[in-house]
Formats: sequence, C-alpha cells, structure tokens
Amino acid sequence: MKGSKRAPDRDLLLARHSFPGEYVVKAFGPGRPEFAAAVEAVAVDVLGTRYVARTRMSRHGNKSCVTLELQADTVDEVIDVYDRLYTIESLLMIL
Repeated sequence: MKGSKRAPDRDLLLARHSFPGEYVVKAFGPGRPEFAAAVEAVAVDVLGTRYVARTRMSRHGNKSCVTLELQADTVDEVIDVYDRLYTIESLLMIL
C-alpha cells in the first residue's frame, strides 16, 4: 500500500469522536473471502464481539469494501485496529 500507513492522529480522533462510542472504518481490498476474514480477524483481536462487519463487493466482484462499525471503549482501540489493518498485505485503502 502506498502513502502513510498510520492511524489518524490521536488528538484528531479525540477532537472528532467521543469514547466510548461507535467508530466506522472501511477497508478496501480484493474481492476474496480471505480479505474480509482478515479484516474481521483484526476487529475480533482488538474488540472481541464489539463490532459489526459488512462486506460489499464491486460490480465485477474483483474488489470489496469491508465496513467495520466498532464499539470502541477508547481511542487506543481504534488506533490499534488501524495499525493492524495496515499489516494486511492485500489492503488497498482505508477510509
């Protein structure tokens, strides 16, 4: 993945979000089940069951977007999710 491979700045996250609370992350990658599973595994590792995941495929099925709705207790959990997502080799982009 090109560009910065870091979570948003901690102070910026705290200025725009309240914790505990919901935080949404969208991870884009290949349209393979292994990608979605890897993204969900990150959420499980950090938050256990405190998340909801939805996967949407591109029109041709070659790309996917996994939306994670995190129920984060702290900003550090959100940062940890970002950091772990960036370790997924097939990751194309995070929003």
